[in-house]
Amino acid sequence: MLKPLALAIAAASMAFTASADAGNPDAVAEMLRNTDSTNVEIEWVDDTIARIDANRNGYNYSVRMMDCNAAKYCVSNMIFATFDMDGSPALADYMKVNEYNDSYPFGRAFLIGGPDEDGYVVGVDYTFMTSDENVLGEEEVNLFFVILDSFVDHMQEEG
Repeated sequence: MLKPLALAIAAASMAFTASADAGNPDAVAEMLRNTDSTNVEIEWVDDTIARIDANRNGYNYSVRMMDCNAAKYCVSNMIFATFDMDGSPALADYMKVNEYNDSYPFGRAFLIGGPDEDGYVVGVDYTFMTSDENVLGEEEVNLFFVILDSFVDHMQEEG
């Protein structure tokens, strides 16, 4: 009877430890460095928001960690990549972004800029919470790169 109880306590303790590190920007930056990301840099936007910029597989991407407390534990997270485009966005660009959002269950594509501007940005993000037992780890980053690859493939498709 005591052995199962001890195992349950140990498992709960490990889950708490994993989630405690998973919301800390320093721990996330270290995880990114250990999983093929380079040029990993943390910038605190303010007391409640940290942004980690990195490069992997030829893509520049960022992890925005929000709702951080005084202990620097953040519960709202977004991984995103953007691409600068020349010229003005056409109706077809907006349609292509909307088509991605309608067709793919993970990630959210976006376009920032208007017809009056010279240049615009397209991108994709993946948002999740690290509260409760959710963890910002290698699996989430790998899923983001699946999302990013599907977005790039979709945007390069003709038609």
